[in-house]
Amino acid sequence: MRNHQVALWAGISSFFGTLLAVGIFDVFNPDQLVEYVGAILVAAITGGSVYAKTRYDEVKKERDAQDQGR
Repeated sequence: MRNHQVALWAGISSFFGTLLAVGIFDVFNPDQLVEYVGAILVAAITGGSVYAKTRYDEVKKERDAQDQGR
């Protein structure tokens, strides 16, 4: 079974990092609801992309190690 912990943590940290970078620190202001929804959408896309890239790199490294072992 493959271990997804590194990719998961990378995705989660990029999700919250993107939220902070977009500026979602004033959550209780209802006037900016559309901006917050947009920020969450962008953060979800960024987090998913980082997760996918990290998993891709891990699988690629595993395949390279298997190919060298043959």
